[in-house]
Amino acid sequence: MRQRKEKSVLFLCTGNYYRSRFAEILFNSVAGKMSLPWKALSRGLALERGVNNIGPMEVTAIEALEARGLRALPDFARFPIQVTANDLEIADWIVALKHAEHLPLLQERFPAWAEKVEYWRVDDTPEVLCLIEREVMDLAARLIAGRKRKEAQAIATETAALVAKKEVIKTSSPVVCLGRETKGRRGKGVTTVSDVPLDEAGLLELAATLKQRCGTGGTVKDGRIEIQGDQRERLATVLESMGYRVKRVGG
Repeated sequence: MRQRKEKSVLFLCTGNYYRSRFAEILFNSVAGKMSLPWKALSRGLALERGVNNIGPMEVTAIEALEARGLRALPDFARFPIQVTANDLEIADWIVALKHAEHLPLLQERFPAWAEKVEYWRVDDTPEVLCLIEREVMDLAARLIAGRKRKEAQAIATETAALVAKKEVIKTSSPVVCLGRETKGRRGKGVTTVSDVPLDEAGLLELAATLKQRCGTGGTVKDGRIEIQGDQRERLATVLESMGYRVKRVGG
């Protein structure tokens, strides 16, 4: 059987330290699982602006990828790379993660490409990882279907809908308690998730998902979920991405 030629998608952000790196690694994982003949790379438009970036890649992004089962990847160790004209020329699809931030940079440094790029609206904050994941999955679906890149108006409409959804979540999402317990456990503490508005079957299903995301064991006991180890930061991210509001309790 004749193999399909692999194509490339290029993710761009400002410093190639956080957003585009997360998108690159996640996309390659999704493409591999879907047998998509696409390979992602990522680059930065203005590495000189990342004066506060420490190390090869943002730790929060690495932790989020590890929570999704992507661990100890060589991509975590490489340092940010400045985009070149050649990178843009050889890419089959180009995505800039933030329209308002990256369009001016492209107009200034690579004006011939400014109108050839698909722009997302992903802010430079840790809370956007779930949005990037959603956009990556949407991009993969569009590539499978052979659809064209998003137009600016469509992206603006989706963004407005997402903002409205977040406002609803703030006022209506259930609050769950996230804590840490070590007493009587011989040094082997657990992270607890309590006050979850689910029945026993729902708690077991949620516990299975949380254990998978953390890559560790756990159980449901007395109406609360216990996950082995100190998983508070990771579980907070996962639970918030599922629509819960997290209240930290204890030390």
